[in-house]
Amino acid sequence: MALTTLTVSPAESLARGTRVEWKSVDVPAGERQKERARALRGMLRSAAKEADFGKAKSVVLSARVVEFTSATRGDVHRVSCTLVGRVVGGPTARSRISFGGRPSERQALEKQVLTMVANGIVGRLASIVRARDEARDKARDDRDEARD
Repeated sequence: MALTTLTVSPAESLARGTRVEWKSVDVPAGERQKERARALRGMLRSAAKEADFGKAKSVVLSARVVEFTSATRGDVHRVSCTLVGRVVGGPTARSRISFGGRPSERQALEKQVLTMVANGIVGRLASIVRARDEARDKARDDRDEARD
């Protein structure tokens, strides 16, 4: 399975005062790959605008679709997606969802699933950034107290 890497310009989005740069968004090769990649990139930007990254001024993130399936069995269309996000130079987070609906609503289901995993991964990455900054602040405070 081949992957396509899409690089995103540094003038990304301002998330509550935090500049969020998506270093890369990878989507597996397959049917409608470019459309999915473009849609996912937009969803990630939108989710980042709403996320609270705490005091961070700038954050560099990346995302990779590990699995994306969209199949009809009988009268149910099921879409599953697993997305792995990473704070560049830090930890990763995983978001997975599987959702079903009417076969006639395949495109809407795919969009809904991508939106849900994008929101989930950005929320988790924002939490990681906030926790990392809090730990850094606490360590600085502890050093300052030790000097006094």
